[in-house]
Amino acid sequence: MFSLGLVINTCKQPEYLARVLGALSRQISAPEEVLLADDGSGERTRRVFAEWSAAHSARAEHLWQPHEGFRRARILNEAIARARSEYLTFLDGDTLPHPQFIADHRRLGRRGAFIQGHRALVKERAAAWFGLDQFGRDRRRALWQGQLEGLKHAFRWPLPLLRTSSSLRGIRGCNLGIWRDDLMRVNGYNEDFVGWGREDSELAVRLMNSGVRRLDVRGRALCYHLWHTPASRAGVPGNDELLATAIAGCAIRCANGVEQHLDKHDAHPPA
Repeated sequence: MFSLGLVINTCKQPEYLARVLGALSRQISAPEEVLLADDGSGERTRRVFAEWSAAHSARAEHLWQPHEGFRRARILNEAIARARSEYLTFLDGDTLPHPQFIADHRRLGRRGAFIQGHRALVKERAAAWFGLDQFGRDRRRALWQGQLEGLKHAFRWPLPLLRTSSSLRGIRGCNLGIWRDDLMRVNGYNEDFVGWGREDSELAVRLMNSGVRRLDVRGRALCYHLWHTPASRAGVPGNDELLATAIAGCAIRCANGVEQHLDKHDAHPPA
Protein backbone atom coordinates (compact mmCIF):
# COMPACT_ATOMS: atom_id res chain seq x y z
CA MET A 1 0.00 0.00 0.00
CA PHE A 2 1.31 3.45 -0.90
CA SER A 3 1.43 6.51 1.35
CA LEU A 4 -1.13 9.21 0.57
CA GLY A 5 -0.90 12.90 1.35
CA LEU A 6 -3.69 15.45 1.08
CA VAL A 7 -2.91 18.97 -0.19
CA ILE A 8 -5.58 21.57 0.64
CA ASN A 9 -5.25 25.00 -0.92
CA THR A 10 -6.92 27.98 0.73
CA CYS A 11 -7.09 31.76 0.52
CA LYS A 12 -8.82 33.76 3.26
CA GLN A 13 -11.72 31.37 3.87
CA PRO A 14 -11.19 30.18 7.47
CA GLU A 15 -14.84 29.24 8.07
CA TYR A 16 -14.97 27.06 4.99
CA LEU A 17 -11.57 25.56 5.83
CA ALA A 18 -12.85 24.59 9.29
CA ARG A 19 -15.68 22.66 7.64
CA VAL A 20 -13.30 20.95 5.23
CA LEU A 21 -11.12 19.87 8.15
CA GLY A 22 -14.20 18.70 10.05
CA ALA A 23 -15.13 16.53 7.07
CA LEU A 24 -11.55 15.26 6.95
CA SER A 25 -11.88 14.18 10.59
CA ARG A 26 -14.83 11.99 9.58
CA GLN A 27 -12.98 10.10 6.82
CA ILE A 28 -13.06 6.32 7.07
CA SER A 29 -9.43 6.31 5.92
CA ALA A 30 -7.05 9.05 7.06
CA PRO A 31 -4.20 10.44 4.94
CA GLU A 32 -0.65 10.02 6.18
CA GLU A 33 -0.08 13.76 5.91
CA VAL A 34 -2.06 16.96 5.35
CA LEU A 35 -0.40 19.99 3.79
CA LEU A 36 -2.20 23.33 3.82
CA ALA A 37 -1.19 25.45 0.81
CA ASP A 38 -2.17 28.91 1.99
CA ASP A 39 -2.14 31.92 -0.34
CA GLY A 40 -1.96 34.77 2.13
CA SER A 41 -4.61 33.99 4.76
CA GLY A 42 -4.50 35.55 8.21
CA GLU A 43 -4.37 34.48 11.84
CA ARG A 44 -7.80 32.81 11.90
CA THR A 45 -6.74 30.35 9.22
CA ARG A 46 -3.50 29.61 11.05
CA ARG A 47 -5.40 28.97 14.27
CA VAL A 48 -8.03 26.75 12.61
CA PHE A 49 -5.37 24.54 11.07
CA ALA A 50 -3.18 24.47 14.19
CA GLU A 51 -6.09 23.37 16.36
CA TRP A 52 -7.07 20.65 13.91
CA SER A 53 -3.47 19.45 13.58
CA ALA A 54 -3.02 19.21 17.34
CA ALA A 55 -6.00 16.85 17.60
CA HIS A 56 -4.89 14.43 14.84
CA SER A 57 -1.99 12.06 14.36
CA ALA A 58 -1.36 12.68 10.66
CA ARG A 59 1.71 14.70 9.83
CA ALA A 60 0.49 18.25 9.18
CA GLU A 61 2.24 21.29 7.77
CA HIS A 62 1.07 24.81 6.96
CA LEU A 63 2.77 26.34 3.90
CA TRP A 64 2.10 30.08 3.61
CA GLN A 65 2.94 32.85 1.17
CA PRO A 66 1.92 36.54 1.14
CA HIS A 67 -1.08 37.27 -1.06
CA GLU A 68 0.32 39.11 -4.07
CA GLY A 69 -2.37 38.36 -6.60
CA PHE A 70 -3.76 34.89 -7.30
CA ARG A 71 -0.66 32.66 -7.04
CA ARG A 72 -2.23 29.26 -6.48
CA ALA A 73 0.34 27.48 -8.67
CA ARG A 74 3.23 28.71 -6.55
CA ILE A 75 1.84 27.73 -3.15
CA LEU A 76 0.82 24.31 -4.46
CA ASN A 77 4.40 23.78 -5.59
CA GLU A 78 5.57 24.68 -2.08
CA ALA A 79 3.33 21.91 -0.73
CA ILE A 80 4.44 19.39 -3.36
CA ALA A 81 8.08 20.14 -2.52
CA ARG A 82 7.44 19.56 1.17
CA ALA A 83 5.31 16.43 0.78
CA ARG A 84 6.68 13.06 1.89
CA SER A 85 3.92 10.85 0.50
CA GLU A 86 4.14 8.81 -2.69
CA TYR A 87 0.69 9.87 -3.87
CA LEU A 88 -0.88 13.31 -3.50
CA THR A 89 -4.59 14.10 -3.51
CA PHE A 90 -5.60 17.73 -4.06
CA LEU A 91 -8.64 19.41 -2.56
CA ASP A 92 -9.77 23.05 -2.47
CA GLY A 93 -10.33 24.72 0.89
CA ASP A 94 -13.95 25.47 -0.02
CA THR A 95 -14.73 21.90 -1.11
CA LEU A 96 -15.88 19.33 1.45
CA PRO A 97 -14.85 15.70 0.96
CA HIS A 98 -17.32 12.82 1.19
CA PRO A 99 -16.54 10.50 4.15
CA GLN A 100 -15.00 7.99 1.72
CA PHE A 101 -13.07 10.55 -0.33
CA ILE A 102 -9.60 9.49 0.87
CA ALA A 103 -10.49 5.78 0.86
CA ASP A 104 -11.73 6.08 -2.72
CA HIS A 105 -8.55 7.81 -3.86
CA ARG A 106 -6.49 5.06 -2.22
CA ARG A 107 -8.42 2.42 -4.17
CA LEU A 108 -8.31 4.35 -7.43
CA GLY A 109 -4.63 5.30 -7.49
CA ARG A 110 -2.60 3.31 -10.00
CA ARG A 111 0.79 3.80 -11.59
CA GLY A 112 0.94 5.47 -14.97
CA ALA A 113 -2.22 7.49 -14.40
CA PHE A 114 -3.64 10.46 -12.56
CA ILE A 115 -7.18 10.49 -11.21
CA GLN A 116 -9.62 13.27 -12.04
CA GLY A 117 -12.60 13.28 -9.72
CA HIS A 118 -15.61 15.57 -9.85
CA ARG A 119 -17.69 17.75 -7.55
CA ALA A 120 -21.25 18.69 -6.76
CA LEU A 121 -22.05 22.37 -6.30
CA VAL A 122 -23.68 23.64 -3.11
CA LYS A 123 -25.73 26.73 -3.91
CA GLU A 124 -25.60 30.02 -2.04
CA ARG A 125 -28.38 29.46 0.49
CA ALA A 126 -27.14 26.03 1.58
CA ALA A 127 -23.50 27.16 1.69
CA ALA A 128 -24.37 28.90 4.97
CA TRP A 129 -24.83 25.55 6.75
CA PHE A 130 -23.59 22.72 4.53
CA GLY A 131 -20.93 20.70 6.34
CA LEU A 132 -21.87 21.75 9.86
CA ASP A 133 -23.90 18.60 10.60
CA GLN A 134 -21.47 16.00 11.95
CA PHE A 135 -23.94 13.22 11.09
CA GLY A 136 -23.73 13.94 7.36
CA ARG A 137 -27.36 14.81 6.72
CA ASP A 138 -26.48 17.95 4.76
CA ARG A 139 -26.63 16.33 1.35
CA ARG A 140 -30.21 15.18 1.78
CA ARG A 141 -31.26 18.53 3.22
CA ALA A 142 -29.63 20.40 0.33
CA LEU A 143 -31.25 18.01 -2.16
CA TRP A 144 -34.73 18.54 -0.67
CA GLN A 145 -34.23 22.31 -0.81
CA GLY A 146 -33.01 22.32 -4.40
CA GLN A 147 -29.59 23.52 -3.29
CA LEU A 148 -27.42 20.86 -4.94
CA GLU A 149 -26.25 21.14 -8.53
CA GLY A 150 -24.54 18.31 -10.38
CA LEU A 151 -26.51 15.52 -8.71
CA LYS A 152 -24.64 12.79 -10.59
CA HIS A 153 -21.58 13.80 -8.56
CA ALA A 154 -23.40 14.15 -5.22
CA PHE A 155 -24.00 10.50 -4.27
CA ARG A 156 -21.87 7.36 -4.54
CA TRP A 157 -22.90 4.88 -7.20
CA PRO A 158 -23.20 1.11 -6.63
CA LEU A 159 -20.23 0.71 -8.97
CA PRO A 160 -17.82 3.45 -10.09
CA LEU A 161 -17.26 4.40 -13.72
CA LEU A 162 -13.57 4.77 -14.52
CA ARG A 163 -12.49 5.64 -18.04
CA THR A 164 -9.41 6.92 -19.84
CA SER A 165 -9.72 10.37 -21.37
CA SER A 166 -7.36 12.64 -23.29
CA SER A 167 -9.72 15.62 -23.02
CA LEU A 168 -9.16 18.70 -20.89
CA ARG A 169 -12.87 19.02 -20.25
CA GLY A 170 -13.64 18.77 -16.54
CA ILE A 171 -10.03 19.15 -15.39
CA ARG A 172 -10.24 20.71 -11.92
CA GLY A 173 -7.64 20.88 -9.21
CA CYS A 174 -10.25 20.59 -6.47
CA ASN A 175 -10.25 16.79 -6.89
CA LEU A 176 -7.06 15.34 -8.32
CA GLY A 177 -4.89 12.36 -7.39
CA ILE A 178 -1.34 12.38 -8.79
CA TRP A 179 1.83 10.40 -8.02
CA ARG A 180 4.45 12.72 -6.59
CA ASP A 181 7.19 11.38 -8.85
CA ASP A 182 5.01 12.14 -11.91
CA LEU A 183 4.63 15.69 -10.63
CA MET A 184 8.37 15.99 -10.19
CA ARG A 185 8.98 14.67 -13.71
CA VAL A 186 6.96 17.50 -15.27
CA ASN A 187 8.23 20.05 -12.69
CA GLY A 188 4.89 20.51 -10.94
CA TYR A 189 2.65 23.49 -11.52
CA ASN A 190 3.74 26.26 -13.88
CA GLU A 191 4.16 29.38 -11.75
CA ASP A 192 3.85 31.62 -14.80
CA PHE A 193 0.12 31.23 -14.17
CA VAL A 194 -0.99 34.20 -12.08
CA GLY A 195 -4.68 34.96 -11.72
CA TRP A 196 -7.57 32.53 -11.76
CA GLY A 197 -7.75 29.76 -14.30
CA ARG A 198 -6.10 27.12 -16.49
CA GLU A 199 -3.14 26.12 -14.30
CA ASP A 200 -4.67 22.69 -13.65
CA SER A 201 -5.39 22.13 -17.35
CA GLU A 202 -1.83 23.04 -18.31
CA LEU A 203 -0.48 20.62 -15.72
CA ALA A 204 -2.74 17.91 -17.15
CA VAL A 205 -1.40 18.63 -20.65
CA ARG A 206 2.17 18.08 -19.53
CA LEU A 207 1.30 14.97 -17.55
CA MET A 208 -0.46 13.40 -20.54
CA ASN A 209 2.35 14.44 -22.90
CA SER A 210 4.77 12.66 -20.56
CA GLY A 211 2.77 9.42 -20.86
CA VAL A 212 0.61 9.68 -17.73
CA ARG A 213 -2.98 8.75 -18.57
CA ARG A 214 -5.97 10.70 -17.31
CA LEU A 215 -8.43 8.39 -15.54
CA ASP A 216 -11.78 10.07 -15.08
CA VAL A 217 -13.89 8.69 -12.22
CA ARG A 218 -17.64 8.99 -11.69
CA GLY A 219 -19.50 7.75 -8.64
CA ARG A 220 -16.48 7.75 -6.30
CA ALA A 221 -14.12 10.31 -4.70
CA LEU A 222 -16.98 12.78 -4.22
CA CYS A 223 -16.70 16.33 -2.93
CA TYR A 224 -18.96 19.35 -2.49
CA HIS A 225 -18.00 22.87 -3.54
CA LEU A 226 -19.46 25.60 -1.34
CA TRP A 227 -20.76 28.67 -3.13
CA HIS A 228 -18.72 31.85 -2.82
CA THR A 229 -18.28 35.09 -4.73
CA PRO A 230 -16.37 34.17 -7.91
CA ALA A 231 -12.73 35.16 -8.19
CA SER A 232 -11.74 37.76 -10.77
CA ARG A 233 -11.36 36.34 -14.28
CA ALA A 234 -9.09 39.18 -15.41
CA GLY A 235 -6.10 36.87 -15.82
CA VAL A 236 -7.86 34.29 -17.99
CA PRO A 237 -6.81 35.65 -21.43
CA GLY A 238 -3.12 35.51 -20.53
CA ASN A 239 -3.50 32.10 -18.92
CA ASP A 240 -5.32 30.85 -22.02
CA GLU A 241 -2.24 31.82 -24.03
CA LEU A 242 0.04 29.86 -21.69
CA LEU A 243 -2.22 26.82 -22.02
CA ALA A 244 -2.33 27.13 -25.81
CA THR A 245 1.48 27.32 -25.92
CA ALA A 246 1.81 24.14 -23.87
CA ILE A 247 -0.62 22.32 -26.15
CA ALA A 248 1.00 23.53 -29.39
CA GLY A 249 4.49 22.78 -28.15
CA CYS A 250 3.65 19.32 -26.77
CA ALA A 251 5.17 20.50 -23.50
CA ILE A 252 6.29 18.00 -20.87
CA ARG A 253 8.14 20.22 -18.40
CA CYS A 254 7.72 23.83 -17.37
CA ALA A 255 10.69 26.03 -16.52
CA ASN A 256 9.12 27.89 -13.58
CA GLY A 257 8.04 24.96 -11.45
CA VAL A 258 8.44 22.99 -8.25
CA GLU A 259 12.17 22.29 -8.46
CA GLN A 260 13.06 25.80 -7.32
CA HIS A 261 11.41 25.04 -3.95
CA LEU A 262 13.18 21.76 -3.24
CA ASP A 263 16.39 23.08 -1.70
CA LYS A 264 14.68 25.31 0.82
CA HIS A 265 12.44 22.45 1.89
CA ASP A 266 15.28 19.88 1.91
CA ALA A 267 13.41 17.61 -0.56
CA HIS A 268 12.03 14.80 1.56
CA PRO A 269 11.99 11.33 -0.04
CA PRO A 270 8.61 9.53 -0.11
CA ALA A 271 7.57 7.99 3.22
